[in-house]
Amino acid sequence: MTLVAKAYHHVEYDPRRYVFRVDASTQMGVGHLMRCLTLAGRLRDRGGFSHFICRDLPDLLCAQVKAAGYDLHKLPSASDFAGDQGGPNHAAWLGECWREDARQTVEVIDSVGNVDVLIVDHYAIDRRWEERARKHVRKICVIDDLADRPHDCDILLDQNHFANAVSRYRGLVPDHCQMLLGPGHALLREGFCRGAKRARERDGRINRVLIFYGGSDPDNLTGLTLNALMPFASSELRIDVVVGSINPNITLLRSAIDACSHCQIHVQTDNMAELMASADLAFGACGTATWERCAMGLPAIVAVLAQNQLEPTQALTEAGVVFNLGAASAVKSADLVDAFQLMISDQRRCLEMTMRARALMHTSELSVEEVLAPESSFSSGELTLRYARVSDSGDLLLWRNQPVVRANSKTSAAIDPDQHARWLNGVLADPDRHLLIGSRLGEPIGVVRLDEHGNGGEVSLYLCPGAYGQGNGRFLLAALEEWVVKNRPSVTHLFAEVLEGNGASHQLFRNGGYIWCSTRYVKKVIK
Repeated sequence: MTLVAKAYHHVEYDPRRYVFRVDASTQMGVGHLMRCLTLAGRLRDRGGFSHFICRDLPDLLCAQVKAAGYDLHKLPSASDFAGDQGGPNHAAWLGECWREDARQTVEVIDSVGNVDVLIVDHYAIDRRWEERARKHVRKICVIDDLADRPHDCDILLDQNHFANAVSRYRGLVPDHCQMLLGPGHALLREGFCRGAKRARERDGRINRVLIFYGGSDPDNLTGLTLNALMPFASSELRIDVVVGSINPNITLLRSAIDACSHCQIHVQTDNMAELMASADLAFGACGTATWERCAMGLPAIVAVLAQNQLEPTQALTEAGVVFNLGAASAVKSADLVDAFQLMISDQRRCLEMTMRARALMHTSELSVEEVLAPESSFSSGELTLRYARVSDSGDLLLWRNQPVVRANSKTSAAIDPDQHARWLNGVLADPDRHLLIGSRLGEPIGVVRLDEHGNGGEVSLYLCPGAYGQGNGRFLLAALEEWVVKNRPSVTHLFAEVLEGNGASHQLFRNGGYIWCSTRYVKKVIK
């Protein structure tokens, strides 16, 4: 693609070695390991190689890490470790004193050599441990969602949805730490990324149910839910049950499901995206699978399996994304049946949950792999593009209602807040519409929208107050073009419709290499 002259420079830094410190067990579940494997795969796509450091990882999960092509370094077991005095709430999950764990981890890091980024995904690790590892790596990235302990890190990723996402970590991370907060940064496996783009239109009817309470489910919510729903199983209602290989109740679940021709069990499945795409309703928890369900627009009835899920589950309940049954220990079979029958009888509610779930996921700025492997990022005078978010609604309405913007729009009347909110929710939930905000030196300069129509993309943009007369329009347009090359490979040409009296936009597109064809400007995208 031909870009505006001197508009962009590429950053040539190329980190190659990554080390993950992560564990999995029946007690802590397997979600931490799964999302780290997803991130490792994305980093490998960018030329990186990852090493995993784990303690007491079950054999089946060890085999999964190795089968994915990563080096696995197992730390020795420590018997009867009960946690450090004054340490994190989950200190016992480390399986060893933090000082000894840090020492053993550093030994592995030094043996790997020239480690660019250490990625820590562990509730038992805090700033003390990270300070010990600091001088042995170039950067430290922490994946967290508890915000209950201080960190010494350069990057922090929390993919959960919280209204107070930024303030939760105030005072817990260094001032220089780059924060990647919200579901837009969720570490989705490739199958879900693809599936979200071609997800079927749901109609609110429930003909297929998915039961999945995580890889371990030691309290056997799976069995309780299966027993509650099995009387409803029929040719009109099929039930898929997913469990991890370390689930302690696999034998009992198999026995129950074998007796029902309309139920099927899937153990350590690799086709979860397909199962979620086929399902109309899920039963589960608000762990890492939450964002997979949201990406697929799958309504969910959830229970809180652990204390660390309490806050995010409440936030998702308030956002209208899940139906919350409360603490798993208090859930009864009748609660599951009542919730199920409520969802069956309320198609409108199911559709609303689908829309809200998808809207949550359409909020990403830079992905975590772009931050960890910044050779693929770009800038134009420190210009960056990010997806608009629901929280941007007020600013977007103010900017859109500028007299100069209204005068050059198809609809020149001022837009009221309710109309704007409905429009924004629709755009954010539509995978073929991309609403992006451009910023320079941290200040917003304009908004650009791309609406996909087959292999074409319709472009529209406007500038923020105070951003006129500085060449920001051409930089914003060039940024979009490069974004399309990188993120929307199916788009082969761009086009824009411009009102006859909008001389500035006519000049912008002509100078940008667009050709006037009949009623609009068109430009071929060169991949």
